Parts: sequence; structure tokens; C-alpha cells
Amino acid sequence: MKKTLIAAAFLGAFAASAFAVPSVSLYGRIDTGLLYQHVNPDAPGKDSVDTVSMESGWNTGSRWGLKGGEDIGNVRVGFVLESGFASDAGTSSQGSRLFGRQATVEVSGAYGTLYAGRLGSINSDIGTIGLLGSVSPLGSSFSALGTHNSSGHLWTRYDNTLACVSPSIAGLKAEAMYSFKGNAKDTYGVEGKSSADRYAAAGLNYNNGALDLVLTGDYTMWGNAEHPGLDDGWSVVLGGNYNFGFLTAYAKATYFGNQLITDDSDLNFFGLISIPVKGWGVSASVKAPLCGGSAMAEVGYRDAKNVDDSSDKFQRLYATVGYSYSFSKRTSVYVAGGYTQEKAKKLDRTPNSALVGGGLVHKF
Repeated sequence: MKKTLIAAAFLGAFAASAFAVPSVSLYGRIDTGLLYQHVNPDAPGKDSVDTVSMESGWNTGSRWGLKGGEDIGNVRVGFVLESGFASDAGTSSQGSRLFGRQATVEVSGAYGTLYAGRLGSINSDIGTIGLLGSVSPLGSSFSALGTHNSSGHLWTRYDNTLACVSPSIAGLKAEAMYSFKGNAKDTYGVEGKSSADRYAAAGLNYNNGALDLVLTGDYTMWGNAEHPGLDDGWSVVLGGNYNFGFLTAYAKATYFGNQLITDDSDLNFFGLISIPVKGWGVSASVKAPLCGGSAMAEVGYRDAKNVDDSSDKFQRLYATVGYSYSFSKRTSVYVAGGYTQEKAKKLDRTPNSALVGGGLVHKF
């Protein structure tokens, strides 16, 4: 009898340890909408184009993901695997990566959190450590209408990244990251070598009640395999928001240099050539409760010029309005519209685009 009880206790303990797996959760969201777009390329031999299309992730990227972790003493080890997809076509996004939005392992404790893997830039509003969600209610939403268009740098994700985030002390926290090769799928250059595009960013965030301020900067070490002779690119963003209760006001200012025009948000959307640019940009926006939902509006301006030819100037202006309404914690609808133009002085062109659309977002 005693041996039977011992055996039962042993088997019970074994079963408990076998099934005491770390916590893992599945999550995601689907954003599908309709978009009308009028594009005037303002170029010889090219007519204006009007399109109506079904779009995925126009407001917030469609995705699914897994996240979890376990506590080991005073340290927590966790992970995030997040996959982007096009809900209108069922295809993978982010260059057909399986977990293109984020793929990180992390270790956190009393002194902060260390991340390794593919991660959104600090100098953006995407991913776990992006800080620029504080400077606009629109952020990188709505393609050519979002606040990234007045920033002069690319709001994106980077492969082969190490990042650290400090604990918040009196509302202040610091972040830093470094990528040994920004795009692992790029055939140019060797990871960790000067032949590859490498990337670094850092930021400070102060959050104290109604006030939320951020200061971020990044530095792109252009690889000499693909960009021989191109000086390193950089950008600095200062901004934040203040909640007055009846509305929240946002503002942002940025200064940048040696950023490639094709990597600068949607500027290449207008078919302009790829050159390094330097300049500055500003934006102002508001978000306020309206009829049970949230109304948003933003205006922005960005002034850039060719690093090698100061007479080759580009001036961008955009204005956006939007509204979102939540039926529940999981389901919401949105509408947005706006106008963007890019005055290219040396080319004597002013390509412009007007967009209006709306959609449904469901989270799970």
C-alpha cells in the first residue's frame, strides 16, 4: 500500500511538472476597408489616376501573433512572434516573412528589459518599443496621410537587433537599440560589417499624468556594398502630447540629414528619383471624443533638399481628418480622408494625392 502511494505521488508530481508549461497567448487583429484615391503625378505624359480598392491594414496593420514567457527567480524570459498579413488577399506582409512584424526573445528584471531579434524602431510608433505613438493620434496609419510623412526618416522594423529599455523612474525611461544588418533579406553586405546597412536608435520618454514627451534619434550606417560614398543618415524627433480632458493636443518637430528619398515614407509613391536629402518637418494634431467615438485631425509640413544640390528642393504638405467608433473592446469602425502634395522645385512638379476611405477592425 505504501509503495502504491509513493508511486502515485511520484507520477502525480511528474505529470504536474510535465504540464506546467509557460503561459502562451494567441492574439491579433483584422483591418479591412475600402479606399478611394485620386493621384495626380503632375508629369509629362502621365494622366491623373482614380482608383477604388479594398485595403488591408490601412488604419492598423492586420496581424496575428503569439506571446508568452515564464518567471525564473526574479527574472522573466518572454517572447513575441507577430505575423503581418493582407486580409484582402490572405498573403503575408513584410516581405513574406513568417513573423515580419516582430520576432523577439526578451529578458526582463529590476534593471529593465533586453530584447533580441526583429523589432520596430524606437524612432517610430510600431512594435514593442516604438516611442512616436506619443506625437500623433494618426502615427503611421493611413499611408500618405500619416504623421510619418513630415518626419524625413523611415518608420520601420529592423532585423538582427539588440535593444534595451530601462525601468521607468519618476515617469522617465530610456531606450536604445542597434541592428547588425537592418534587412537580413538584403543580398548586399555582410552582417556586422561596413558593407551592410546598420542602424542605431535611442530615445527618452517622460510620462507624468496628462503630459507625455519624447525625444528620439536614429543613425543609419549606409553599407558601402549598396551605397558606396553615401554619408551616414540621421534624424532627431522631439514631440509629445498633453491631455486637456476635452481633447488631447499633439505636436512634433524633426530634423534629419542624409536620408534616402525612397526610404522616406511615401515620397517615392509620387515617382520621384532616389537621392539623399536633408531638412526639417513639423506637425500638429488633436484627438477629441465625439458622439461616443474619437475624432482626429492633423496638418504637417516637411522641407527637404538634395544633400549634393541645395537648389533641388522638395516641400511636402498634408492634412488629415479621421474618426473611429468602438462597438466593443474588440470591434470598431473608422473613416479618414486627406490630401498630400509634394512640390519638387527643380523638376517643376507638384504631384498630389487625395484619399478617403473607411473600414472595420476586429481584435482577438
